[in-house]
Amino acid sequence: MQKKDEYLFDLLKTSTLQTAGNHKSQSNTSTVVARQTKLNLHIRPAKPEEIDILYALVCELALFEGKDVTSLSLTKENLFKFGFSKNPYYHTELAIVDGNIVGYALYFYTFSANQGFPILYLEDLYLKEEYRKQGIGYQMLKKLAQHAKDHQCCRLEWHVFSWNELAIRLYQKLGGFLKDDLIQVRLERESFENITDN
Repeated sequence: MQKKDEYLFDLLKTSTLQTAGNHKSQSNTSTVVARQTKLNLHIRPAKPEEIDILYALVCELALFEGKDVTSLSLTKENLFKFGFSKNPYYHTELAIVDGNIVGYALYFYTFSANQGFPILYLEDLYLKEEYRKQGIGYQMLKKLAQHAKDHQCCRLEWHVFSWNELAIRLYQKLGGFLKDDLIQVRLERESFENITDN
């Protein structure tokens, strides 16, 4: 097995992931109580020194989605480069229960031309399996909704797999709706490089 694979599965085999540093300070931290099980839940931005944890969680989500994580081009270095630079391409909120990081939300801002306001686009929302159905996902979306409000966004937007019925029920309960008339179009790297080369 290649070194990358050994490193990756080392990270994935832990059932809970410890937070980096001392988190007694509450600055930039949302402290909430998950509504069903009264968990002591903290939601706050990821720190640069927690890149290993973020990398492991992103890989866990890929596994959940049925992807072969060993074939992904994802690297810890790129996650750090694009997420923790002076002008990051994305932002991350971590869900922390009793000192353990149990999930994350990765998002970025885009823009609606016809509305004339920003959009908060949610790329990933993931919770470790044993922490689902406890109100944590709702609290993370509530946190993102506050970010959207603070940045004058016209909407929160994301995609969901059609087979993920648990997530779809939560989104609809919150007032989200599925746009049947809107089809996602994707150009992978090989395709858009072909356009630039011709």
